Amino acid sequence: MADMDRDVKILIVEDDQDQADALKIVLEAEGYDTLHALDAPRGLALARAERPNLILLDVMMPTGTEGFHFVWDLRKDPDPAVKGVPIIVMTAIHEKTKLRFYPDQADPEYQPGEYLPVQAFLDKPVKSEALLSEVKAALTGRGL
Repeated sequence: MADMDRDVKILIVEDDQDQADALKIVLEAEGYDTLHALDAPRGLALARAERPNLILLDVMMPTGTEGFHFVWDLRKDPDPAVKGVPIIVMTAIHEKTKLRFYPDQADPEYQPGEYLPVQAFLDKPVKSEALLSEVKAALTGRGL
């Protein structure tokens, strides 16, 4: 259970309201505070304004693979408190792959073939036990 003396905020970036509500129920039952954004732009705005301790991120949103772009935008944020927030990606892609971005290109932040800089991947539908396990692991890594 989350430390009740210290509010732990988890931002859910998910375009499916029912999925978001299900995640909120599980997380709030464990004592976590939750925030919700229906798309990546609103998610980035909330991350910058609210500085959550963790982000749960859907990959497929209204404009396609919006979740991947969210990761890159967040990781390039000039504010270290925003840039370093752990991210758990939730996806309906049920085959485990070594997901890579820009395998043949470099940019100022990443070299060719680097993995997506997130803490974990969860298959959808997300099982409560797996969700809580990954959330606790990500928060423990941040000393929460």
